[in-house]
Amino acid sequence: MKKRLVLAGSALVASLGLGLSAVPAVAAQNDVTIDCNENGSQNLINAIKDANNNGGGTIRLAKRCAYRFETSFDGLNALPPITRDVKIIGDKSTLIRSVRGDEFRILRVEEGGSLTLKGVTVTGGLLTSDPNDAEGNADGGGIANEGSLWLEKSTVIGNQITGDGGGISNEGGYVTLVNSRVLTNIAFDQDKDAADGGGISNNADGTLTIKKSTIAGNTSEEDGGGIQNQGTLTAEGTLFSKNEARDDDGAAINNLGSAKIKDSKFVENYAGLEGGAINNDPSNNNTLEVTGSSFHRNVAGRDGGALNNEGIATLKTSTIKGNQAGRDGGGINNEEEDAADPTVLTLEYTKVTENRAARHGGGINNWVGAEVILKHSKIFKNRPDNCAGAVPGC
Repeated sequence: MKKRLVLAGSALVASLGLGLSAVPAVAAQNDVTIDCNENGSQNLINAIKDANNNGGGTIRLAKRCAYRFETSFDGLNALPPITRDVKIIGDKSTLIRSVRGDEFRILRVEEGGSLTLKGVTVTGGLLTSDPNDAEGNADGGGIANEGSLWLEKSTVIGNQITGDGGGISNEGGYVTLVNSRVLTNIAFDQDKDAADGGGISNNADGTLTIKKSTIAGNTSEEDGGGIQNQGTLTAEGTLFSKNEARDDDGAAINNLGSAKIKDSKFVENYAGLEGGAINNDPSNNNTLEVTGSSFHRNVAGRDGGALNNEGIATLKTSTIKGNQAGRDGGGINNEEEDAADPTVLTLEYTKVTENRAARHGGGINNWVGAEVILKHSKIFKNRPDNCAGAVPGC
């Protein structure tokens, strides 16, 4: 009897073993550290490949180390495109394209992929063509995102592109910046059929969230020196400074989507045409809401030293001071571009002061067909006048 019990127990253990072996193994996520040595860049490439193949992972970079790339991984990107959940954690660490190398961006996040960068600088990306684009234009000089991108205490600086998004392009994905900087990136194109979003371009299906960050010194040949927004943009506690839309509109932000700006500063931005800080273009769903923010010393070559509005815009508890326009609307230009798209500007508890226009509307210039609503707001000490056009209560 005892022998039978032993045999039965052995059979049970065997059956359990068979059952367990039938369950597929779940790949463990990688957690690796990349040393700062001559093999560091290649080791980083290998680590990302492993993370993509094994369900994601965390990659830690050496403190103050620069990982330099002279050749691209795939002809377009320094590193393998991100396809899973990958975190790259640095400590003042840098990913840089060598000036002696080929032309390529630094990073790409594919649809379905997720990339977190902490304490990392992305710099030197340069891409002048993309064979995958029908017109040959490339997007995203530093980072091209179609998935999810999170930047924290990170910097995207000194990248260039011949399409949209000198620093970052967001094509239908999610981009979040927290305590980060986007600096001195450039979007240029000799044919001028692209070149929007010197710092960041956010397309119609994209969501861009910025908190406690700096967007400064970026340049676009066309619209949106700092940001070209066609999708959903939220910015809070952010500085927009010295961005330039060289030949067109919206030096800090060119908005064709939904933008909510809170507790932010716009200082010394320059647009060749409209919107020294922000240009709000007309579209079916485009809206701009600014709360608790300030606009100082911004310049438009033509209209709207601080803001050119051709859609629905609301400013609350904000200050527009010391801005200039080369034609109309030293502070704000409010213009109806198309009767099918109403133009309404609402100011609540907002000051417009010491702005200057070369022609009309030192404070606010309102064109025929457009509407201005003032609620507990003050327009004073503007030159050559405070308001031009119908601005009730000015």
